[in-house]
Amino acid sequence: MSENDSEYGYVTENSDIPTSGHLVLYSVTGGRVTYASFASNARTLGLSQSFVPPLRKLFFAFAYAKNNLNGIGLPSLEVAEDWDGVVERKVKVLSLEKNREYVVQIESRGRMRGKKHVATQNVFRLEFGAPEGFDVHQWSEDYMARVWTGETEEAEEMTSQIRDCISVTPYWDDSEIDATLFARITQSLLSEFVTVATSIDAKMLRNRIVAVLQNQLGGLPFRSGQGAWFIPKYNDDDSYLETLENYSRLLETFGNANSLTRPTGEANWLGEDGKPQDWHRPQTNLRIMGYIDNERQMSYLRRDIETNLGREIGEYQHKLMEVANNFNEDKIEQFNERLDAIGGMREGLISRLNNLTNMVGTVSLNTDLFTDIEQGLNKGATRIRSIRGAAADRVLALSRLD
Repeated sequence: MSENDSEYGYVTENSDIPTSGHLVLYSVTGGRVTYASFASNARTLGLSQSFVPPLRKLFFAFAYAKNNLNGIGLPSLEVAEDWDGVVERKVKVLSLEKNREYVVQIESRGRMRGKKHVATQNVFRLEFGAPEGFDVHQWSEDYMARVWTGETEEAEEMTSQIRDCISVTPYWDDSEIDATLFARITQSLLSEFVTVATSIDAKMLRNRIVAVLQNQLGGLPFRSGQGAWFIPKYNDDDSYLETLENYSRLLETFGNANSLTRPTGEANWLGEDGKPQDWHRPQTNLRIMGYIDNERQMSYLRRDIETNLGREIGEYQHKLMEVANNFNEDKIEQFNERLDAIGGMREGLISRLNNLTNMVGTVSLNTDLFTDIEQGLNKGATRIRSIRGAAADRVLALSRLD
């Protein structure tokens, strides 16, 4: 290490040399994989189910699937009543009730009366509704459970159940329909719905990465840029590194499944839409680099820790105030369960603060209650004390983080 390196510190891809932790850079590129394949890869790598994004709820999957219909091109009309010349047509989908009901329209564009003109015609209704006795929330849980235990064939058989949640009907009961278009819309929607309901896409993966880095590995967002996290080495324990490396390998499987590289032989630069194809887009990845211990870098980390833990403390206090203000004397048991959860959050915050302080030195954090939070907590505690004094004492004890 040069004298300059000693002063400023650096990041290295050699994860075997002494470090204060690891800097993780991740990038997620579009695409999707089946839940079954991703879960299988996670199990092979020794990772728990918490490293795999949960499936979307079925009504959200329906809302995503309907986007597959938007923009479907329809044959142009060479001659049409009241239109001047050729009429271009395509499918549009608009919301009638978010996540529950949509209208399929045919948009027509051309010229009429010598001027540019666009017109729409409502043709079909798309509706999500569970059959009687079918639990849409439980279905996703059961599907993931079967996949995770290796019952992939049984899970695949379950997909036939959800097709009955979708209906495609004429927009009005007495509407005349194009049977060919009806069949095309129905098949396309159902196929995409089943796929979305049983797959993991880039958005789901991106959200899960943040949860894993923060909750599973105790990481902190790194100020240098989005997609950068610092994973501290707590108490000279390197066991987290194996988990981090296996998680990196898991994300690589998503990148490999959705890679887009120029094929051998003939290939077109422009796609069917006339735009350049993204042949060389970067793949989803998570890169791990050792973070060298030095005073300047520790100063950077202290500032990031102060920013992020300061925000977490405020969120914790706000949550406690909400629980206190929602106290219901008829639901004491549920109230105590909420306080148990708050207590777990408090212990986690204190533990993280102590561990990080041991690593980077003194961290300047103000754990005093915000003025409005203090007022709200005192008001809530006063009301609770008139009914349950012990519960009020517990609320106030949980408000202290020192």
